[in-house]
Amino acid sequence: MLCYYVTGHGFGHAIRTTQVLKALPPDLPFILKTMAPERLFREELPGRQFEYISAEYDCGCIQSDSVTVLRRETLIRYDEIAQANLKRLPDEIAFLQGRGVRCVASDVPSFPLRAAHASGIPSVAVANFTWHDIYSEYVQTAGDADLLTQMAGEYGMATLACLTPLAVSTVGDVFSASERVPLVARRGHPIRSSVTASLGILPSKKLALLYLGNWGLSIDWAALGHLRDWVFLVDRPLTQPLPTNVCVFDPTLWRYADVAASVDAVISKAGYGTLTECIANSVPLIYLPRHGFAEHDALVMGMNKWGGGIEICEADFFAGNWGYALTAALEARPDPLVYPTNGAEVVANRLRDFCL
Repeated sequence: MLCYYVTGHGFGHAIRTTQVLKALPPDLPFILKTMAPERLFREELPGRQFEYISAEYDCGCIQSDSVTVLRRETLIRYDEIAQANLKRLPDEIAFLQGRGVRCVASDVPSFPLRAAHASGIPSVAVANFTWHDIYSEYVQTAGDADLLTQMAGEYGMATLACLTPLAVSTVGDVFSASERVPLVARRGHPIRSSVTASLGILPSKKLALLYLGNWGLSIDWAALGHLRDWVFLVDRPLTQPLPTNVCVFDPTLWRYADVAASVDAVISKAGYGTLTECIANSVPLIYLPRHGFAEHDALVMGMNKWGGGIEICEADFFAGNWGYALTAALEARPDPLVYPTNGAEVVANRLRDFCL
């Protein structure tokens, strides 16, 4: 039995987890403990039987929108969760031992690694960053520093950390044992003809997939109507009037990864999950910088190496002034060989070995 703990911050960690779980032997049972929505795991793992438990062990970053972090609020909330975690440690130990868990995996709350260590169970962290990396930039008080010391100690209890490409430079500092693994990324299957036919899009049009994130972003939608050679796809209804070249598609009809593999460009914030999906499908990413995220510089370095990242400044993004970035995306030549994408299989093999 494997117990996999996943942060509820965004969907990137959850999507990465599903790729690892897909690569596990089908007869290896697992439990998921996370605040990420259950439907995401059910959609990505059709036919696979598992137990889902809604549980919160970290808070990620508290944000006001898709690109703005509220640093003080984040540490205050995490302190509350960390105190609650320590109080429920005996219950967590009892759960792991009572359910016959042979290995704990975490992407990437620190407390589950403490619970596994206290239970005498091996544990594996899967990470391109830790919350210790992120929160280190938020420290203002002695209490903040103590909180991070506690967190670092918990990460250090992992039996092994599997560290992916595009990682922050300090990701390995808190772990006692680690190894580098290839990229863990979701691959899609191109369905462009189905998408254009269903939505009534002329085959000659260029397609861009727009990912707004959980918080949404305020864009001058009318300005996009002037980009007549392009059609912009969004996966959720929007309340404001839209130009005719912005199309809403039903995500229950097509897998998001398949749509992402079918377009000429993806437009989004610079996030790990979105970027790795673009790399795996060789689709250029037009990205909005994310100030205040420690991982951002590492992702930009990775995009520069890959060759498929095009930055768009905030003013142009929100004004819908996307023409130059779309042209750059068409001219980009991403290198598909820079990052091997078989990391899910490598991590799954490590977890399987620990579960034997």
